[in-house]
Amino acid sequence: MSRRVQELLPVLAQIHRSDRQLSLDETAELAATSPSHFQRRFSGVLGESPTQYQRRLRLEQGAALLLSTDARIIDIAVVVGFESHEAFTRAFGNHFGVAPKAYRRRSPRLEPAAALQAVQTGPCVALYRVSTETITTHTTIKKGNPMTYEINRQAIEETPVLFGRRRVERERLAEVLADVLPAVFGYAMEAGLAMTGPPFVRYVDQSAAFFEIEAGVPLAQPATVPDDKPDIIAGALPGGDAAVTVHVGPYDRLGEAHAAVDRWIAENDYSMSGGPWEVYLTDPAEVADPEEWKTQIFWPLF
Repeated sequence: MSRRVQELLPVLAQIHRSDRQLSLDETAELAATSPSHFQRRFSGVLGESPTQYQRRLRLEQGAALLLSTDARIIDIAVVVGFESHEAFTRAFGNHFGVAPKAYRRRSPRLEPAAALQAVQTGPCVALYRVSTETITTHTTIKKGNPMTYEINRQAIEETPVLFGRRRVERERLAEVLADVLPAVFGYAMEAGLAMTGPPFVRYVDQSAAFFEIEAGVPLAQPATVPDDKPDIIAGALPGGDAAVTVHVGPYDRLGEAHAAVDRWIAENDYSMSGGPWEVYLTDPAEVADPEEWKTQIFWPLF
């Protein structure tokens, strides 16, 4: 993981746990640096200031409450830290492109847990694998004692998803995901599409130099995307049988897990039926230690 991002994770965790917006001085103190230096560093990594980041987080929490409760908009505005209905409505419209009332009306209703998961997916979507400058998925196995993986054949259901597709040089994977995942998430929120889990990357094809990937988020129901959004695609992760395991540790050791699944498939005389994918179960903003990050891996089978 990039050292710059790793240094921000404890601050992001505090932001997500706080029930109020932290001042620039408070966030800088958490990072043990000056406010001006912290603001430059934060903006350089996440593309927005600490104030903008927290405001977006509060608006996305408000969106989750709109999807999962019948609470009045003024009550939701107060809960997420806005002083008035007008201020919340104006900020919400600027962020999502639609007023809170219209957002609630055109979006599917979710159970509270699902709505909360959607919000937890969103604010830190840019941190999932974005900062892994040494990604070596499918190619590198850590020297020494490899991790032991429990691998099972499971029946999984087809899942509607929203994603971006790219053909990318292997060494540029993290850079490309830094663009694709936030763009997909942003469109989902703008369109009022309810997300139901953490982001994924599916490896549709690969060669010695390139990956063809689909990177996105799962949805509560199938969606359609207008023609003026050619970089955003609505589709599905396939259902059926899959070899499934969980990798615990940094993203740059995911190659160990894929190699273990590959061997397991061969040993059990199974055959793959499509590209594998990874689901990033752990939010790096809430779990600062990369050794504790969990990534679920799926290899579809005939």
